Amino acid sequence: MSDLAVGIAVLVAAYFIGAIPFGVIIGRVFRGVDIRSYGSGGSGATNVTRTLGPRAGAAVFVADFAKGVTVVGIARYVVDGDPWLIAAAGTVAVVGHMFPVYIKFKGGKGVSTGYGALAVISPIAAVIALIGVMIVVISRYVSLGSIIGSSLSLGLLVIFSIFELSIFGWEHNLWNLLFAIPVGALIIWSHQSNIDRLAKGDESKLENKPAPRRAHRTP
Repeated sequence: MSDLAVGIAVLVAAYFIGAIPFGVIIGRVFRGVDIRSYGSGGSGATNVTRTLGPRAGAAVFVADFAKGVTVVGIARYVVDGDPWLIAAAGTVAVVGHMFPVYIKFKGGKGVSTGYGALAVISPIAAVIALIGVMIVVISRYVSLGSIIGSSLSLGLLVIFSIFELSIFGWEHNLWNLLFAIPVGALIIWSHQSNIDRLAKGDESKLENKPAPRRAHRTP
């Protein structure tokens, strides 16, 4: 099989793995509900947590995170560390998560899967992203933590990559920009409505107990 064919196969696999809607699967299998009919209507860990509780939300986060780790891990193994394909596979996995073919291209916001990919591409930047968790704990706004954590970590990955820095022995290269720039833009774009609500003071906080609320519309 040629290098081009291998690259295409990896990217196709990245999309279909990234597109697996674990929020919908966990909601249906373990709780018998379509999570898209509740809360914000989203299929990500945040809406699952608000609707079904922290255990279900944590399960979805871990599963979505694992998608990113798996895709980039496969790319790293199959192409023996080819940097452009590793970065591109991470980006395609996020695209799959946000626009999954399995549920009519209406998925999550890409944060969990993107974080999983980032953890393999640059563990240093992934540690920086944990600032977002601190913000969530303090403010109770998941969207705010996601936006700031993603922006900081991916922004630093851009800097690390442009200057091709080696940090604690971890090498960064220009190909990482194929992940950092598009994924950063996609995550900010997916949070446009959240940014608007944060500005108006209307954004919902993460409550201590699940609070099921029917969505205004079901995808």
